[in-house]
Formats: sequence, C-alpha cells, structure tokens
Amino acid sequence: MVSKFRVLVIAGGLFLFAAGSLFAQTPRELRLGTWVSGKLREGEEQWYSVRTTGSGFLVVETSGDTDTYLEAYDAARNLITEDDDGGEGLNARIELYAAANTTYLFKLRCYGEGNGPYSIFADFETLPIPQDLRFGTTVSGTLRPGDRHWFSVRPASAGIVTVETISNIDTYLEVYDSSYKLIAEDDDGGEGQNARLEIFVTAGTTYLFRLRCYSREESGPYRVLAAFDAIGPDTERNTERSRALTVRSGEPIQVILRTPSESRWYRCDITGPDSLLILETSGSLDTMLFLYDDRGNYITEDDDSGEDTNAQIMIQRGRGTVYIEVKAFGDRVGRTTLHADLWNR
Repeated sequence: MVSKFRVLVIAGGLFLFAAGSLFAQTPRELRLGTWVSGKLREGEEQWYSVRTTGSGFLVVETSGDTDTYLEAYDAARNLITEDDDGGEGLNARIELYAAANTTYLFKLRCYGEGNGPYSIFADFETLPIPQDLRFGTTVSGTLRPGDRHWFSVRPASAGIVTVETISNIDTYLEVYDSSYKLIAEDDDGGEGQNARLEIFVTAGTTYLFRLRCYSREESGPYRVLAAFDAIGPDTERNTERSRALTVRSGEPIQVILRTPSESRWYRCDITGPDSLLILETSGSLDTMLFLYDDRGNYITEDDDSGEDTNAQIMIQRGRGTVYIEVKAFGDRVGRTTLHADLWNR
C-alpha cells in the first residue's frame, strides 16, 4: 500500500516538473537586424532573447501569413507588454523603451488554435538628438523608407501645443514625455493624410515628437509646424456635477481636460415639453459624452458617433435639467469644443 507521504511527494514532484516545464525552454538569441524563421504548432510557444547595448527603442515583430501573438518580459520573466495584430496584417509587433545592457525576453505563439510558419525580426533605435521645434515656425525635411525624425518643444508656460505636418505623404506622429513614455499618437488628424497632435502641456517640461511615414516603404518631403496657446489657471473647477456650468443652445464652449481621466461637467435646462437635444464635441481630442438626469441618474453615453473620434448624443427630452459629463478617451489630455442644440417640437 502506498503511503500518503509518498503520494504527496510524487504529486509535489509532478507539480514542480509541470511548473518548471513552463520556463524550461532556453530562449533563442534574436540578434538585432536579423530575421529568424520557424514554424509554430498549435499550442506551442517559442522564446527569444534580445540584449541591448545602449538605451533606445526596441522593436520585435513577425512577418508572414500566420496570426501571431507576442509577449515581452524582463529578465525575471515579469510581463511588460503584449500584442496581437500591431504589425502588418495578422502579425504581432511590440515596441518598447529599452534600458542599456539589459536582456528582454519575447514569447511567441499563434493566436487561438492556429499554427503555421513565421519569421521574427528585432530592430533597435538609439535615443535621438531631437531638433528644436520653435512655436510659430516651420521645419522642412524628407523622410526616407523607415526613417524616424525627432523634434522637441519646451513651453515656458502651461497651455496647448499643436504639432502637425503639411505634406503629400501619409505621416504618423507620436509624442513622448522626457522619459520616453508615450503620451499620444495620431495618423490622419490633419489635412488629408497628415498627422496632427494637440496636447495639454505644463511649464518648463520637454515634450518629444517622433515623425514617420505610416508605411515603412513610403518616403517624401514634409513640413512640420508647432503652435502654442497659453491657458490660464483653472478658475471654473467644474470637475464635479455640483459645479456644473450652464450650456446654452447654439453657444459652443471650449472644454479643457488638464489631467488624465478628468471630467468636466455642464448642465442644460430644457424648457420645452418635447425637445430634441443634440450634444456633440469637435476637435482632434478623442472624447466621450455622458448624460444624466437632474438627480444624477445615468441616461446614456457615446464615444465615437461624431466626426472622427468625437462624441455625439441625440435624444428626445421633456422639461427639466440634464447634466453632461465630458471626458477624454483613455489617459489623453487636451481640449475640445462642446456644442449643445435644442430643437423644440
């Protein structure tokens, strides 16, 4: 008869073997600038390691027709980030800020129950020396395939910084803080296929803008310009429903969202017995609208029913007061314009 102790020992050994097998695979070195090919079976994982020599941006991506999934880990196998379809088609792509002389691990698998061949590639961009972008001036340049051009602004006071391109190519803009943490990005927020970013900035802080073509094969000349609008201290403080400001039909209101996840509150008094209320935002900021009754009970909300990433609500209401909450999607900050129109029937 097998003793309970022996059963426990065997069970514990099996558990340790199973747990250890999760990390038993020795990661294969993925050298910068070199493609590695392989084939994934259903449920299989392939591990790769990349070691940096300097600080910069590390990119790991796959190529092919297989639907791939990537996860990035530090050397202690703590998850940093993951991606499904960030590359071309169904390929995965991860870009992260990497410290010097540091090893990063990447786990590759098929999405779902897929299988098939793949190629994986690692590239590295050293930290840039950005070109100073002065407000009210234009800088010209030419993007070659795969190029990334960096610019920096440092406002003397709090306000709104707008950076946009003027070109005949499809441009893409990203903005980072001085620690290279991504703040926001844009593809076609400007005219045509030009990029445009509008962000709220604080005094004496450096912001870094990275410009590239949307497609790595595209190239061409461009102009980039920056503008600054100073904003005074927050005197309205309508960040709570009890401090809501009154919005009148036909009068646009500029809404400034200064911190991530901040709300700005407004109220609209409906005097007609049967009115159509139309609320919408306009601008380049990705906004959300929430509507509540006079007791603060939720009525409805909207994210992207307006133009581009603007919000829009159309609702039939009777006499009474409604409260409007304006927010930016995600952790974005900046400004938008709130429009309210009442049509009495």
